[in-house]
Amino acid sequence: MSSRSGRSTAASRAEARRRARYIAQGREPDRDDEEAEAEAAAPRRAPAGGGFASRLFPPAPPLPGKPDPLAGFGYRGRYPGFVSGFYLLARNPIAWLLPGAAWGPAELIFQTGLPAPVFGTLASLVAFAALIAAGWVGWQRPWLFGLAAAALGIVIFSTVVGTALVTAGYRDAVAAYLGSASRELLQLAFGTVAGWYGGYLRRRLAATATPARGNRRR
Repeated sequence: MSSRSGRSTAASRAEARRRARYIAQGREPDRDDEEAEAEAAAPRRAPAGGGFASRLFPPAPPLPGKPDPLAGFGYRGRYPGFVSGFYLLARNPIAWLLPGAAWGPAELIFQTGLPAPVFGTLASLVAFAALIAAGWVGWQRPWLFGLAAAALGIVIFSTVVGTALVTAGYRDAVAAYLGSASRELLQLAFGTVAGWYGGYLRRRLAATATPARGNRRR
């Protein structure tokens, strides 16, 4: 009984000090503050065990302070998910046009190794960073912006290579070189994954930066 009464007295004193602090600041404690402090004081449970993917990429919350990307989307047809994708791409074209324009030439240098082999390594890094940047900037739907950037890069790459082969007189090789659907599908999948990772990385960094800023303020 004595230990329980001691804990109750300590809790009452802490509550009194907290209320006095709020009154000194000129504001009344509200329920949100009480719930936040109660959650902070509650013992943390150990995270539930997950698979390898959940450990490698822990869940990341949405970006704080960002508005609803589909706030002005008024389509009510049969394919809202498909149409909303084009809506988001049209609202933020720079997020996939610039990365796609950078990915195309970088992939061309990487595939040809020109003007020197060392440039091929650098070009592969630029191409990968461009697709990640598409997902980073296109936070509304990162994987879609990475996919769109890769698709644009494929168009640029195929146009340059096809034109070069035709100019050099290898007309028969154009269809064989550009008709490899497996290569294009692999590049599209790579752009999708890279874009998703760019958005995930941005959310994770924002989630870890928010508690750090709160600790500095305290």
